[in-house]
Amino acid sequence: SCFPGASNSDVVKKFVALDKELNFLQMLRNLNTASNDITGKKNVILMFSGSEKLEVRAFRDSTEAIRNLFELEKTMSGKDIVLVRADSSENVRIAFRNYFSDATEFIKFVEAGCEKLLGINVEAPKKVEQKN
Repeated sequence: SCFPGASNSDVVKKFVALDKELNFLQMLRNLNTASNDITGKKNVILMFSGSEKLEVRAFRDSTEAIRNLFELEKTMSGKDIVLVRADSSENVRIAFRNYFSDATEFIKFVEAGCEKLLGINVEAPKKVEQKN
């Protein structure tokens, strides 16, 4: 509906090109692998990059959390880094719902749609386990 004059093929090709540029599907896949295990500590740093999974660091002391935040911002300028103070891990998940969302079904619909409309497979490459 966004491109009513475009063919299915054109829409899928445009999506695939944008996905290669933005890594949108990989970002959603990484959200699904993020650890939802936030401890009872009240100060939490959330670090997110489109090509990596969500990283969570928790601190009891706000001074220590702020010190770490400033250091991380200096050394990891390409990441989205957020310091959150909350009474519980559930409050952190509610406040930053998008960081902890499960996009599995949405990803499956996108993959199936691209496959059905144009025969293009946009699934994540399967990791090959090495045997020692």
